[in-house]
Amino acid sequence: MNETQQRTNDDSGMVQNVVILGGGTAGWMTASYLKRAFPDLRITLLEAPGIPRIGVGEATVPNLQKVFFDFLGLPEDQWMRRCNAAFKVAVKFCNWRQPRTESSSDHFYHLFGLIPSVGPLSLSQHWALQHSQGDPTALDYACYKEPPLLDAKLAPRHRDGSRAMYYAWHFDAHLVADYLREVATGWGVQHIVDQLENVELAADGSVAALYTRAGRKLGADLFVDCSGFRGLLINKALAEPFLDMSDHLICDSAVATAVAHDDDANGVEPYTSAIAMDAGWTWKIPMLGRFGTGYVYSSRFQSREQAARDLCALWDLNPARTSLNEIRFRVGRNRRAWVKNCVSIGLSSCFVEPLESSGIYFIYAAIYQLAKHFPDKSFNPTLVQRFNEAIEAMFDDTRDFIQTHYLTTPREDTPFWRANKYDLRLSDNVQHKLATYKSGLAVNTALSQADSYYDNFDFEFGNFWTNSSYYCILAGMGWMPDVLPRVRHASAAELELAQEQFRALKRESARLAGQLPSNYELLRQLHGTAPMTGTTERRPLRAAG
Repeated sequence: MNETQQRTNDDSGMVQNVVILGGGTAGWMTASYLKRAFPDLRITLLEAPGIPRIGVGEATVPNLQKVFFDFLGLPEDQWMRRCNAAFKVAVKFCNWRQPRTESSSDHFYHLFGLIPSVGPLSLSQHWALQHSQGDPTALDYACYKEPPLLDAKLAPRHRDGSRAMYYAWHFDAHLVADYLREVATGWGVQHIVDQLENVELAADGSVAALYTRAGRKLGADLFVDCSGFRGLLINKALAEPFLDMSDHLICDSAVATAVAHDDDANGVEPYTSAIAMDAGWTWKIPMLGRFGTGYVYSSRFQSREQAARDLCALWDLNPARTSLNEIRFRVGRNRRAWVKNCVSIGLSSCFVEPLESSGIYFIYAAIYQLAKHFPDKSFNPTLVQRFNEAIEAMFDDTRDFIQTHYLTTPREDTPFWRANKYDLRLSDNVQHKLATYKSGLAVNTALSQADSYYDNFDFEFGNFWTNSSYYCILAGMGWMPDVLPRVRHASAAELELAQEQFRALKRESARLAGQLPSNYELLRQLHGTAPMTGTTERRPLRAAG
């Protein structure tokens, strides 16, 4: 860009300088995306030194590649190799219907993709009809091809790389941050390692500059707060209220670690596990050579010490030799994610427990919306308002979906589970969604193809979680929908068409079972080696449910 062009841009009122406060996954995802979207921006990322890291695994949802990595021009296999990434086809919910025992097989899958339709109706309605007539087949095993393949720990891709199932990813989020730091700084993002000391506000209340411990003054047109739960800019400097929603979801703490795993003996599961505990639930995120795990619990019903003991007991860890990351989190969202010239992204913006892998999704959804609504120096109020509406809808939709997991479980065996069933504050939307599901009206009418669904990322009105998602969770909990009269009036030809769809899913599952490699085999092919760093020793694994 020559001097004349630079002067023209400077005089046009365009945003020229962006400062991002905070590194980590949110900061470096934001830096790399904005630099790719707006190459002429001068972007500086300020990151505090010496923040300890324990890689305890991160799970994602399927459009991460389409929306984020494809936009950056980073091929899937390339970033997967750099980040010890593995495949995720579903969330497997264990013991959400009854307490865990050594021999328990209580589980169901929340799968990606939509339940097929048969004419004007979802196949789930034909499943509900059969269930009402005594067929015990679970919805996930009847309406999807994947569950038997997941039980066998098969990969979601063929050996040639072609896709056989819808999938997302597991990875070490710290490795992703490190990788994206290399990408972003290679594109010209300035990286400063220093401690924030003070925030200077302008006369209109916007952020004017950041001052660091080393004496730097960082001014910018736009500031992005990726400082985590502290919300150093959005909450502390600008005093934007954080809307606490711990009365909607009562888990507020976690203990977490990474555990060494014998892949040769046990394989690598192609799904996230969410294992219900006495006062919360434990995640298991498998990667090559190890898995990340953490116990998400409510401090109202469990002490940190008991949570640590329960997590170690679940995986037969030696408590004396296990290093645990202790996390206390706030549940809710900022009243506004964007205030004046400051946008909050990641934990500084909103948080809900990671039961449906929403953490990374919240980050890149917000980045996408920021790029879409990117302002000039006038900060058009309509752009800011539409951004805030999109983030609010995204968060509230996810909060409602997570809450349905607790509201519909039959478990009442501990005070925690009873409080979740009877004491939570419910939004009007979640009650409407539950009533719609119960009536049998929750069918896939607007979205008939999973490909088009996962390619669509506009998020004007939230609604990321589909009717199929609600069917997987609620039916999995044993919460049965009514059978629509329309199904009971179905002709013999319509009923036979539905039966053929059920049979076709089973045939496809059997066909793939004879072709697909194991998930472990495919990951070994992709990575070549199995990283074993940053893990905890353990005794032989016992049943997790």
